[in-house]
Amino acid sequence: MFEGYQFGHIELWSNKGRSGDGPEPHAVRRNGQRKWTAQEILDEAERLASASAHVIPGRPGPQILPRAVASFRDIRKAQEEASQVQESYIQRGKGKKTVPVRRKLRRDAATLYASVFSLPVMTEDALADAELKREALDVLEQALEWECERISKAGGVVLAGVVHWDEEHLHLHVFAVDPVRGRVDHLHPGRVAKEAVNQSGEKKSKDRGKRANVAYCDAMRAWQDELHREVFASAGLLRFGPGRGRWTRKEYGRAKALQKDIASREARLADLEAWEGAQEDRQAELDAREKALDGRDAKIAQREAEVAEKARAAEAVRADAVALRTALDLGSRAVAYRELDYRQASEEREEGLEFGPGAPRSKTKRERLIKAVRPAYDFVVDLAKKAFNLRRREAQAAKAEAQNRKAAMSIADERERTGQVVPSILTQIVNGEALPLDRDAFPGALFLARGSDPVALQNELDEMPNVSVRRTWVATWQSMKICDERPDLAEDLARGAAALEEVARQRGYDLESGKHHPEKATDTKRARLHVDAEPAPIRIIRRNTQRVLTRG
Repeated sequence: MFEGYQFGHIELWSNKGRSGDGPEPHAVRRNGQRKWTAQEILDEAERLASASAHVIPGRPGPQILPRAVASFRDIRKAQEEASQVQESYIQRGKGKKTVPVRRKLRRDAATLYASVFSLPVMTEDALADAELKREALDVLEQALEWECERISKAGGVVLAGVVHWDEEHLHLHVFAVDPVRGRVDHLHPGRVAKEAVNQSGEKKSKDRGKRANVAYCDAMRAWQDELHREVFASAGLLRFGPGRGRWTRKEYGRAKALQKDIASREARLADLEAWEGAQEDRQAELDAREKALDGRDAKIAQREAEVAEKARAAEAVRADAVALRTALDLGSRAVAYRELDYRQASEEREEGLEFGPGAPRSKTKRERLIKAVRPAYDFVVDLAKKAFNLRRREAQAAKAEAQNRKAAMSIADERERTGQVVPSILTQIVNGEALPLDRDAFPGALFLARGSDPVALQNELDEMPNVSVRRTWVATWQSMKICDERPDLAEDLARGAAALEEVARQRGYDLESGKHHPEKATDTKRARLHVDAEPAPIRIIRRNTQRVLTRG
């Protein structure tokens, strides 16, 4: 088991380390670090003479943990082949027609994925202690396997892991590529989340940029959380360091000791279960020997005493492990039934737990509950925080769903009032059934894609009578209200509504009232194409013939 907190980092590299020409051979980033190329990163990993001035002399060279390949030559070859992949893009040709074209990746396209995982272990200590070295390599192998599984699901290939023994702290580099797409941006969880916001169809703005950066940070935090949960928690490492938690030196020491104790108890519990199985076999062996070794009662009694002593020691270990497991079980149940809720941090108190609406009314039972979950207090706080955030998101989602249902009910009522057919999807939305939206869900609405032929569109709209133009406009405008989840459909509907409004202005047709006013038309020729209008409503005049007496 180790003491400290985890370290994991991701970087993407390309064949071109900088953009533009300059007097220096390397440009620098905003943080002052130089921009390395992919091959320079591999030079540093291989410890070539030109890239290893920072290493400690006299230490062992890099140790390769093979996966798809087993040598630096094959790693370089795989990266070079990935950088030569051709990708498709759409080029606008003559007559505004789009033509699919293929080209080689840009030199500054990221084609090498590299992540690094470091342990709070000095390489000097690991080289001097064979047991420490074995435990460290075992944890790094677990981190490599975790990366292999995650990157494989994303479509990439892990080439190999490289362990460095010639720097101050022991660490592992993981290199991966995508031999099909070439680019490796989709292997970086932060870039995937940021690109999803930027490609959402929303107009570029400062607010969108901020939300994209927030999505990037959230995705990387989730990556770090999963790394800790799947790999480093069992090694006794904390998720955050003392600076992030604003811990004092004493608090940080207690946190490290608690995490190490939890990991140690889990390992000891696993060893205990294995020992119990072996103990049963040994007990059977002792029984057989007891029958065969008459006259050696004293020796057998001594052995039985030793077994009993070990059993008592094992029972003590089991009791500690059971207490921790009981705390985890009771804490999880208390959060699930809202006996305990998350208490947000304030100026007076740090975050923690408070009694929820399902808490026991008895003061004694409440004290007993808090005492029972105390061994796993931090875990229960984290679980309650996740449940708190989940309930808040569910409340927001329910509010948005209610607004959508209200909009759908308004549209359905309007269609029934005007004698139009109510689409089945509107009825399903009003009834609370969640269905995916598509163009077939909005009959009568005009979807106008970006880049449509304006001449063909004008000819099509010129053939529509005034009443049809108005009904199509009403259907298009109403459909826009329930397309929040599909911004691509909303954009096409908005363009369709704008085209219908322009045609109405050309004819002098009032879409709101359904009346035709040729004198207001912007195009007199088109004003004479159609002269129909919505029929005037029936007016009923009631006459009261009863005489009313008034004062003279």
